[in-house]
Amino acid sequence: MIWATLVFVGLAIITWRIAHTSFNGLAHWLNAGSDNTEVTQESEIGKLIATADRYFAERKWLAAEKAYLKVLKADHKNMAAFRRLGMTYSYLHNYIDAADCIEFVIKHDPTAVDFQNLATVLHHQDKLSPAIEAMRRSLELEPSLLRYVSLSKLHAATGDRQSQLQALLAAHEVERRDVSTIKLIIDWYKHNQDMDLSKAWQHKLDQLSPPPIR
Repeated sequence: MIWATLVFVGLAIITWRIAHTSFNGLAHWLNAGSDNTEVTQESEIGKLIATADRYFAERKWLAAEKAYLKVLKADHKNMAAFRRLGMTYSYLHNYIDAADCIEFVIKHDPTAVDFQNLATVLHHQDKLSPAIEAMRRSLELEPSLLRYVSLSKLHAATGDRQSQLQALLAAHEVERRDVSTIKLIIDWYKHNQDMDLSKAWQHKLDQLSPPPIR
């Protein structure tokens, strides 16, 4: 009986010490995988991005620039922040930094829009040949009428009239009922004194246009 009592008291003392010690092995083991540092950091980055995006939407370019730089200081590989920062620099007419941001994104996660944006920035810098190459890369990833028309304008800026026409014809193949593209093709033939083809394309345009109201 005395022995049983001593065992009981001993167990009680051990239990009390475990519960009150400054280092509880079981508690430490249970909490070992519950480090919330990463979760907290992601939450903070999310808040920074939300703030930067709000400034961007409000067209507050300087505030947006600072906010996206804060995001990148915390997460230097955040592609969304790099994309928006590049566009922010473009709106600020800082085309050198804009190109740097977009080119960084293209090295890691390229999209058709990224190449299109790069072409636009390079065009603003009068770097027409690289701009044409960037627009072609954009079209390889995702052909669109708008991109072909933009490519035609880049070729026109270099004086390459044949390549301008080829881009316009490619735009027409993407959307055959687009009136504005057909008008551009008609203007091209008129400018080059090819009245037969100009009339042929005018006939196509007339077929698309609704009949006059009488």
